Parts: sequence; structure tokens; C-alpha cells
Amino acid sequence: MYFKQDNTYNEMRKNSTMQWLTELLESEDVVNKNGAKLTIEYIEYLNHKIKELEDKNTLKDEFLKKLKSKVNNK
Repeated sequence: MYFKQDNTYNEMRKNSTMQWLTELLESEDVVNKNGAKLTIEYIEYLNHKIKELEDKNTLKDEFLKKLKSKVNNK
């Protein structure tokens, strides 16, 4: 039986980090402001890449299931 993974801790950590970076964006310090902006952009890039890889993996899984069913039917 499969259970949905509990991501409560990860979501809290993500939200806390994003809140901290947003606060840094609003600060007067130029280094912190630009560093926070760069970090947020990098996190968005990584999330996009993760989604892309998950989609690719799903497609591969579907293809392999179809291939396996064709081989088993012969």
C-alpha cells in the first residue's frame, strides 16, 4: 500500500527560507539584496529542472510499462 509522503517539514523550511530571502530583498544592503535575488532565481531554476526531470521520468516509466506489456503479450 502506498502512502502520500508527508512534506510538512520541507514546506515549512521552504517557506521560512523564502520569507528570509524576501526580507533580505527589502534590506538596504546591496550585497544582501543582490545575493537574495540571485538565490531566489537559482531556486526557481532548480525547481523548474526538478519538474522537467520528473516529467521525463514519468514518460520513461509509461514507455517501459507499454513495452513490458507488449513483450508479455507475445
